[in-house]
Amino acid sequence: MTIPERSRRSELLTATLRRFVHRGARANISKLLGKTRPEDVALAFRAMTTDGQMTVFKVLMEDYPDSAAEVLSKVDGPELQELVGELSEKQIAGVFERMSVDDAVALLESLPPELEEKVLEIVDLRNMDEVQTHLTYRDDSAGRLMVPAYLALVAETTVQEAIAQIRSSEDVDNVFYLYVVDRDNHLVGVASLRQLLLSTPETSLAEVMTRSVIKVDTSTDQEEVARLAARYDLLAIPVTDDMNRLLGIVTLDDIIDVVKEEATEDFFKMVGTSDDELVYEDRSFKVAGFRLPWLLVNLVGLIGAGMLLKYFEVTLQEALVLVFFLPVVMGMGGNVGSQTSTITVRGLATGRIGRGRLELRKFVWQQLKVGAILAVACSAVVAVGALALEKNPSYALVVGASLLLVILLAAVNGACIPLTFQKLGIDPAVASGPLVTTSNDITGILIYFGIAYLLIDLLIH
Repeated sequence: MTIPERSRRSELLTATLRRFVHRGARANISKLLGKTRPEDVALAFRAMTTDGQMTVFKVLMEDYPDSAAEVLSKVDGPELQELVGELSEKQIAGVFERMSVDDAVALLESLPPELEEKVLEIVDLRNMDEVQTHLTYRDDSAGRLMVPAYLALVAETTVQEAIAQIRSSEDVDNVFYLYVVDRDNHLVGVASLRQLLLSTPETSLAEVMTRSVIKVDTSTDQEEVARLAARYDLLAIPVTDDMNRLLGIVTLDDIIDVVKEEATEDFFKMVGTSDDELVYEDRSFKVAGFRLPWLLVNLVGLIGAGMLLKYFEVTLQEALVLVFFLPVVMGMGGNVGSQTSTITVRGLATGRIGRGRLELRKFVWQQLKVGAILAVACSAVVAVGALALEKNPSYALVVGASLLLVILLAAVNGACIPLTFQKLGIDPAVASGPLVTTSNDITGILIYFGIAYLLIDLLIH
């Protein structure tokens, strides 16, 4: 199904649900929900009123409780808060009982603190031990992501016995791999379903399994889990404790969610805000509070840039035509800096930029060479423009040389600032927004008017 077809189908579903809700046609709502995937219902919720969402969700809870739990796990932002806020304690507990542990934990983490506390009190009453255990692990760690339902057998088990065990396993939804453990549940190997099907029934798992297992521990950052899955083309990754005992697995759907979440988080940081905006997007003052700190940092930097302009004002008052090219110099520096910093942040996030000193030097040198090419091309164009405007080669020299140096420095800043943040243990995505922009603005003014100050005699004669 193409994207336009999916979009039209989603719009039709939303319109139909709205019409049934308006008419109070419960039987029609139930019948439609029975034919619709939970993901599509969650998408339709975004275009419905709170009352309409509650009406549909109550039908789901009564007629399709498993789908209700899945829908709630797919809804986010204000819609999720409204739904959870309207549910009774009994309804919340009922929905959570039907959720997988990882989905329940993810849902709790996406709620505002006050609403999360309310739900946790209900979870405590229902004694959902697995959810509580997961919440003890560090945020954004493999322990938070893992699913405790997995299939593991001892090495002495035969292939025939293993296949029979897989067929009878009702508690495990995603059987991508069969994990092999010893008598104390230490992870010793892994076998794919393909390996099992191609082996003779009498063969033991010890003979079939791969002993070199790609695994993580409970404290591994979720971003590293996603990188390992992408690097080795894995559908699931086992999670062990410090003693190498198997505790759970991180499955493909959670890995995809991590990739989306990390990318979203990086993009928010790159523009000087937080991904918490997704939770509080209907609370204007809260959202403004996320954006304001970095804007204030940028504002202070621009005030500094303005003071530099004031310093050069008297000296260059007879060369006011230079102000015409000031936005060109600052804008080009900002653009090149943003391009380079974005490439750097993304390279660090995906692991394409190595952490060794030699690899980092090679990357910075490459960005400097690219910046040099861009600088020569752009400065030549702007120098010709300055010469055509003022008929004075000195103006072309000042503007062209300034832009050349500004672009070169912007390329270096865009590469080095995120790398420095990474070295200091700070998320490099923070560096690619206001900090790079502000530093390029200040250095751009210093370079531009500094060169003009040195050549002032040539400009005014």
